[in-house]
Amino acid sequence: MKFKIKLTYLVILATCAAFQAYCQQVPELIPKDSMKDFKKKAPVIVNGDKVEYIQDKNIIVASGNIRVNYDDVVLTCEKITVHTDTKLGICEGQVKIVQGSKMFTGEHIEYNFEQKTGRILKGEVSAAPFFGYAGDIEKESDELVELRDGYATTCDHDKPHYRIVAKEIQFYLNDKIVARHVYLYLGDVPVMYVPYYVQPIMDYKTKITVMPGYMDEWGYYALGSYRYYMSEEMKGYVRLDYRHKKGLGTGVDNNINLKKLGEGLFRYYYTQENNALTMAPTGDVRDRYRMQYKHSLDLTPDTKAMLEINKTSDRDFVKDYFFRELDDGWSPDNYLSVVNSKENYNMQLLVRKQLDKFVTVTERLPEAKLEVYDQRLWETNFYYYNELSFSNLRNVYDEATILDDEESVRANTYNKLSYVTKTFGFLYTTPYIATRQTYYSKNMWGDENNFRQIYEYGLNLSTKFYKMWDVKTAFCDINNLRHVVTPSVNFFHRHQPTIASENLIRFDEIDGYNKANSINLSLENKLQTKRRSGESLQSVDLLRFIISTDYYFRLKKQSLVSKGDGEFGPVYYDLELKPLDYIFIKSTITQNIKKNRLSNCIEAANTDLIYDAGDKFSFGLGHRYESTENYKASQFTSELNYKFDKDWGTRIYQRFDPAQKKWEEQEYTIYKDFHCWVGEFTVSVKEETFGFWMIFRLKAFPEVPLGLRNTYRRPSPGTSL
Repeated sequence: MKFKIKLTYLVILATCAAFQAYCQQVPELIPKDSMKDFKKKAPVIVNGDKVEYIQDKNIIVASGNIRVNYDDVVLTCEKITVHTDTKLGICEGQVKIVQGSKMFTGEHIEYNFEQKTGRILKGEVSAAPFFGYAGDIEKESDELVELRDGYATTCDHDKPHYRIVAKEIQFYLNDKIVARHVYLYLGDVPVMYVPYYVQPIMDYKTKITVMPGYMDEWGYYALGSYRYYMSEEMKGYVRLDYRHKKGLGTGVDNNINLKKLGEGLFRYYYTQENNALTMAPTGDVRDRYRMQYKHSLDLTPDTKAMLEINKTSDRDFVKDYFFRELDDGWSPDNYLSVVNSKENYNMQLLVRKQLDKFVTVTERLPEAKLEVYDQRLWETNFYYYNELSFSNLRNVYDEATILDDEESVRANTYNKLSYVTKTFGFLYTTPYIATRQTYYSKNMWGDENNFRQIYEYGLNLSTKFYKMWDVKTAFCDINNLRHVVTPSVNFFHRHQPTIASENLIRFDEIDGYNKANSINLSLENKLQTKRRSGESLQSVDLLRFIISTDYYFRLKKQSLVSKGDGEFGPVYYDLELKPLDYIFIKSTITQNIKKNRLSNCIEAANTDLIYDAGDKFSFGLGHRYESTENYKASQFTSELNYKFDKDWGTRIYQRFDPAQKKWEEQEYTIYKDFHCWVGEFTVSVKEETFGFWMIFRLKAFPEVPLGLRNTYRRPSPGTSL
């Protein structure tokens, strides 16, 4: 009987192989659109130690090391009965079903291979990063699995550290998890109830975050957020914060996806300081808030509209509650912008308005711009560039100043004609002439209908040289070297405008143009090698160094001859060095060569050294220097990240001022891996203020929905995204 079964099995395989070969020879007999239906009707192939086909009952019975492959499904178990007509399999004994990155296990599973549906008793489901267990699991479709009387978690222990328990949990395998009447358990202890819970599977942000801590300005505090998910079109955070010197603060950050109508973000935060809920009031009761709304909309594939609105109760609100945003350079803006970008031109319509009276704003009500990029004229080497704008402008000053508002209508056009050629076989030469005409409805003194003209011309020269060296060494992983030198000289002359900038209202750079003559000198050096990437060698920059400066001079009247009183401007140095993939050095220096002493001639210098050896160890060292007539600053910054072992690690950040011999800022963090959780404790000292905070987050959701610094992206207090 066993021999007959094997013979039948071989005949079936041979028939399928012959039919497949025939289809390849005559492909028009089976259209591509019907191949899916053909695939669904393919037989279920069962491999095992013992396989028996009962023909009159259309079933296959097998036992011992069973493996079944069907479409993208792989099933293994100890015993199986397959109904060949319905594709229904009844599986027992260490059953495992793998479909892509999803896995189902249990002792007894009924599974329909064709429909990819089934039922599991006392089984588990894995859809990374989630795991689930239930007494009754039903796979209703290729994408939907329901767990009854079970739980879901991201902890892969047999007894998970935490779990989400509900009567019914729906796994949408490539989308989300939905549950109602949910209890959050830590170990065997229920700690929270949520009536409705939705968690996108591929969204790696934690659901609930509480950050307790202390700061001198706030006192003891706890910043809490709950991340809600109604759908991909409506999701965000609800915030509940308490500061014992400030009081209760509440807010919401809501992401809106209106599909064809664009995407938006609405943020609102409100607190009533020093009310009855404040434990240590520091002043009078007052209402403080801020509101933000951002929206973007693709009107066409080439046209994008953007809207931003910011409204704040007072000038110090962001400093008092969201001070990290100020470190990142945040400033309020209120505008509507519509931009149409094509290959050859760019058009923009901009409306900007002041909403907060304590902010100085140049209002544009509205401003329309057209920029036409360099266009080749016919088959010549001539190129034409054009800017055209019309603006209704108004300077609205901070209410704390005594300055009156200024306004004017401005129409501006800039036209440039250039000629691109290559001389002597190596020198790229680009002479050009340009003119700018600008109309002002009102000047600085109130005179109306002013028309200004400016004429410019210039010459750009550049070339490139390189040399190759046949050098191969394991040191710095060098496979040949190439040195590229790119010198350039750019001459520029602007004629005296018909109206001096001192007579115009200053709205932006257009109004500040005056007579100018300069020669820009630049020299770029690159040192390149090739390093292996996969199976091929790719070019990488080991070193890039640019030195540049401007020479300013005056010309004699009606002449191109200098008056002889020219002088060089600052010299700029820009260095990038990457000898190895894990070492990076960047330095920029601004030098004033008019000053004799070296200690005075450096106006600004920024240097960063980064060593990144992966998760185990990384180190960054930086220096910031700035010097003016009335101000001088020098600061060193450093950050160290080190993992002692797989569970414990530390992070240290420091900022030191050597001139004042004091620490401007220090942060010390120690963190511990609790298998599925990561806990952090940070102590911070900044400008003689002390603070500390704690963070606990799920490893499966590493992104913290609280403020992150821009420098090194360190966790920090504050509730901004």
